[in-house]
Amino acid sequence: RVATPFAGGVRSSMCKSESYVLDASFNPEEFVEDIKKAKAAVGEATEEDAQHLQHLVLISQVLLYGGHILLLAGAAMPWGIKTLLLCATAAFMIAYARCMKWAIIGHHVSHGGFDSLQKNHPNVLPKHYKRGVFAIGFRRFLDWMDWMLPQAWDVEHNKAHHYYLSEEKDPDLVEHNFELLRPFPLPRAMKYASMLMWVFTWKFTYYSPNTYKELALSKKDSWLAKNWPSWGRKTDPVVVFDIIRMPAMAVWNGKPLDAFYWFAFFAEWSVAILPMLISVALPAVWPLVLGRAGLWFGATTMQQAAMRALVTSVVADMLSNAHAFVIIACNHSGGDLYRYSTSCKAYSAEFLLRCAYSSANFECGNDLIDITYGWLNYQIEHHMYPDMTPLQYRKFQPLVKSICKKHGVMYVQENALKRTWMMFQVAVGDAAMKRCTALVPPQAYGKNISEVEGSKVAGG
Repeated sequence: RVATPFAGGVRSSMCKSESYVLDASFNPEEFVEDIKKAKAAVGEATEEDAQHLQHLVLISQVLLYGGHILLLAGAAMPWGIKTLLLCATAAFMIAYARCMKWAIIGHHVSHGGFDSLQKNHPNVLPKHYKRGVFAIGFRRFLDWMDWMLPQAWDVEHNKAHHYYLSEEKDPDLVEHNFELLRPFPLPRAMKYASMLMWVFTWKFTYYSPNTYKELALSKKDSWLAKNWPSWGRKTDPVVVFDIIRMPAMAVWNGKPLDAFYWFAFFAEWSVAILPMLISVALPAVWPLVLGRAGLWFGATTMQQAAMRALVTSVVADMLSNAHAFVIIACNHSGGDLYRYSTSCKAYSAEFLLRCAYSSANFECGNDLIDITYGWLNYQIEHHMYPDMTPLQYRKFQPLVKSICKKHGVMYVQENALKRTWMMFQVAVGDAAMKRCTALVPPQAYGKNISEVEGSKVAGG
């Protein structure tokens, strides 16, 4: 490791030499000032934002409960094309609602997007639409039930991902997370085919255990944090298959006792995901309970209905995974985006620029498009200021885009399916992200490297 001016005194070995994207003529102070003025022009959140949130919540509730009603109806009907279409519609509605509850509602509320609104207009929203309250504890059952524990997702996403975007510390850095697959000697077709498994299962197989790892490590006094195996890299992702792989590696490394660490980790994680497991399996219980009570009304047996309900519920979860994968997993991955060997100060010019050079927006501008994309089509603006409301991002986006054009800053806005393909290419090793020390060279700040060397510029 060698000293650099952008990493609190250290630089990772990712970049072999100092490299910057912008030249010394770039004016970082003017760029920051323009972005701040644009945010001020958007204004504070108003009652309109509160009404819009409640509108989104209502849509998600209608889809969720309506989907489960159709699921039960489909389970009760004799098998045929109409029943198949009914079950498919039910699965789609449940999947769409589940994605909305995470990507739009849970995401923005958990970032504190409505906290200022709660303070300035205390009666326009129920009190639980606030960071640290929404989906925490018992409210998880009411607000947002998914494979990720909300507290774990807060640590992994709101803190680590947002403030170490596209650095090795970023837990969502696709190129790093697939570093085993990228060079693996498999036919290309098999590598791409393997990505489909992640598409339909990623919240359970990757995101849930990895966010739980970040939560465990954030609790410095916890047993899991204190006993993390010395041979394990904390920046490596933890996936569900590690329940077998990590104990085997512990034995291979001559530390068989470390195998018990992973059994303990996955035992704790299993408790965290138990409510979601029950949620997915619960529709299969309804026909059995009604049948035992002599109240089953269907043309099928209660056992047949239970199996059909379970299959529909599992398909709904797989569709929810796929929907979320397409709108989330590709946000910061592609051969045209950058990753960095240094950290930077939150809301500095470097920080705001990285939001553009390491993020991709999708089409945007109205509720139909924005809801379908889970409001993740405003990724550049969201990373600049994570605590804004959905409607504020819609107003902020064209302003940011014009500012980037004015300053000659890269601004990527493409279709999500194209971006997903570009992410696949990075994951399998057919493409690589661009690498640099940082975007803004020290000379652009009017200083020499020696004058700022060792200064603390780490976001957190």
